[in-house]
Amino acid sequence: MNDQQPRHPAGQVEAVLDLRGWAPGGGGRDDLLALWNELEPALHGRPLHGGSVHSWDAAHGTIVLEIVRVAPGITTAGPETLFDLVAVRERPRIVHRCADCDALGREGYGCFRCRWCADEGRPERVCVEHAVLLDGALTPSCGRHHPACTDCGAPASFWCGGQNCRSGKAWCEQHRRRHPQDPDTDYCPPCHRLAFPVCEEPGCTASGTVVCDWLDLAGAPCGRQACGRHARRWQVFGAERVGLGLCRVHSQVKGAPVESLLFQICCGAARRTGVRMPSLAAFSHNLRNCDHRELALDHRAVRAALTGLDGHLRRSGPQQFVRPVERAGADWDKELTRLRGHSDQGERLVAELRALVRGQDARWGEAIAAALRLAEYKPARTGGPGGERPAVLWVHLPPELRGPFIGPQGSRVAAYREQLGMDVRIEGGNRGGRR
Repeated sequence: MNDQQPRHPAGQVEAVLDLRGWAPGGGGRDDLLALWNELEPALHGRPLHGGSVHSWDAAHGTIVLEIVRVAPGITTAGPETLFDLVAVRERPRIVHRCADCDALGREGYGCFRCRWCADEGRPERVCVEHAVLLDGALTPSCGRHHPACTDCGAPASFWCGGQNCRSGKAWCEQHRRRHPQDPDTDYCPPCHRLAFPVCEEPGCTASGTVVCDWLDLAGAPCGRQACGRHARRWQVFGAERVGLGLCRVHSQVKGAPVESLLFQICCGAARRTGVRMPSLAAFSHNLRNCDHRELALDHRAVRAALTGLDGHLRRSGPQQFVRPVERAGADWDKELTRLRGHSDQGERLVAELRALVRGQDARWGEAIAAALRLAEYKPARTGGPGGERPAVLWVHLPPELRGPFIGPQGSRVAAYREQLGMDVRIEGGNRGGRR
């Protein structure tokens, strides 16, 4: 054997040594060289040609030599013949043995690890034959730890790739829901409904893209889903932001108790990332739309109701909403101070309006002036997200006096508006403005 290293094959004969039938194996380089020195003398005198096979029966098995190439002129092996071993074939050495194969008295390569066996301190390696691999994730286990279905406990067949499970929960075939386009992704029923919701309206097959945000007393959302045609958006955060989604069960908010409305609006805002608590003016607007008109005009009462909600949350409400409501309190207090200034200015403007009415309406002026009460004063807005808006003075007036106050074709109220330099409207009126 030519053993000078390194070099390109330069021997007269190229051969492959097959040690797969020989139990000890080849060992290291020195062991292989010693083995060849024992085998080579037995080749002397044997004919050599490409494809010929020579074998030795040893105490530990059979050794085979396959001739690959012979140089021209070489027909028989002798002491001077130079051999190059171009390859050595050996049986694979199993470092990680399959525990299940060992139990059966066999040898198997444990290419997979069962994490549950590892947690129990047991041999965790299993071979391809004994490993359990569910669809959806490369999380192998042994047969003893075949994952059970999350719902019914039957042997599972896949890991759910949905938003809630995230390939961490196993499910059986009965609960498999296919992805409509991706054959490699499967869902459990809840995750499939979340990913591909169907409108709750009977007979509607449209996607239920609107999730109902109505909360129960524990702070958990209703979760029913409906399409844009059968759901409602409750615009409690203003026209520029997406409102709370409502299903048909919770869509009727008019007339709901004030405490319930404030709970839904405040906690709904707290659940939204990047959404601030509505202002007192926004609460008033929402309460007015829900038929709480008198309360909507009393900002002190609205602030008191929000203080009551804060106390309720602290005592027995969902604790995750306590801090957001508490932080908004300082802004509400500042706004209330500003709104009080508006109210004082509104009272002065109503006093001016009473004087105008007395001076311009000899017949009804005294009765109208005595009945006029401030509803709300909104100063002019010169800019901002809502654009410009003139000042508006809202007043209360009994229905029987509204006609005389407005005048023929609105002539009297138009005169009052011009003289005060602002819009004048009747709260809840049919003419001359309403809201």
